[in-house]
Amino acid sequence: KDFLVASGYVDPRKVGITGGSYGGFMTLMALGKTPEAFAAGAQWFGIINWHTMWTAGDASLREYQRTLVGDPEKDAALYAAQSPMTYLSQAKAPLLSLQGENDIRVPRGQAQEVADLLKSKGVVTETIFYPEEGHGFYKRENQIDSLERTVAWFDRHLRSVD
Repeated sequence: KDFLVASGYVDPRKVGITGGSYGGFMTLMALGKTPEAFAAGAQWFGIINWHTMWTAGDASLREYQRTLVGDPEKDAALYAAQSPMTYLSQAKAPLLSLQGENDIRVPRGQAQEVADLLKSKGVVTETIFYPEEGHGFYKRENQIDSLERTVAWFDRHLRSVD
């Protein structure tokens, strides 16, 4: 964001952030840890809570997760520090979350956790669950819909900033 603003072409009050999977994780971390930095966000199937991901994941996913953040019992503090959920209570920017109903990497409940938290804080949020989709959108109509929703979200929340 700083680079874009320094270029002189970007209004610092009209910057959004988006990403999917790890990019969704980064979007959520940015919104929670730097609540004044972005005017809107859109995350697609991003990791939200390493603890709940561990409990919902299969054995191979758990082993991969162990290489990233360690053991959930021995490294509980690291799990908390690396979970966007730890910081999202500070988020202020409107957030669009797009999630596959059958995602085994980032279970549906994680996106619902975010929506519930943000709504309880009065933050504008919209969450869409795509039936029969997993970690990513493979049906052509869902690919199109997710892109159109994301563009419309930023159009609505970035253009309206004065």
